[in-house]
Amino acid sequence: MEKIFDYEKDLVETFITNYFEKKNKITLKELPIRWGNIDVAFISGNKKVPFDYKQIEILSKPSNAKIFMKIKKNRPISKKTLFNDLGISESTFNNSIRTLMSVKLITEDLNKNFVRCVDYEFPKVKIFGYEAKINDYNKAFYQACINKSYVDYSYMVFPLDVAEKIKKTYYNILIENNIGLIGVSKKSSKILIKACKNENIKSYIKLITIMQCAQI
Repeated sequence: MEKIFDYEKDLVETFITNYFEKKNKITLKELPIRWGNIDVAFISGNKKVPFDYKQIEILSKPSNAKIFMKIKKNRPISKKTLFNDLGISESTFNNSIRTLMSVKLITEDLNKNFVRCVDYEFPKVKIFGYEAKINDYNKAFYQACINKSYVDYSYMVFPLDVAEKIKKTYYNILIENNIGLIGVSKKSSKILIKACKNENIKSYIKLITIMQCAQI
């Protein structure tokens, strides 16, 4: 059987064209959320955020997003309490605090506690991540499992003929791990297995993904 795609980039471009662009949906390629990028990401729902471009850029950085999400608008938090459990160095913490304050995302009150300057709640959105491979199931599956920490729905994307074989062989494993499967031909893309929603995304990671998408 003749190969549908010779290169992964052709698979990705065709997938985006016939799965998203025909429906006027905007995607992100090479989303730099984790080590190594997620090949394609998509956010459905209202993506409007109450931040200007500079604030969005700053909240796209992990340490800044972690701190911002731990601070609440009407609940002052001390520097010591804020720093605990963040998993970042003190120098990184101090740099992030200065950065967040410089663009008026957070401020200090009279007691030297920190509060948000912006009242923000997550919009009702769904985040999808797609790992595209020509035929490397093991690598795609590994990366799709990792992506579940960063997206609501994690999918693997293969040429249609390869995807159909994968479905027959690995159906139960994909279902057990809530991983979806999509097959791509030159003219269309077909969901062969629907992904189930991941309920365990950390709030700061979801914020980063939304900020990444807000920049396009």
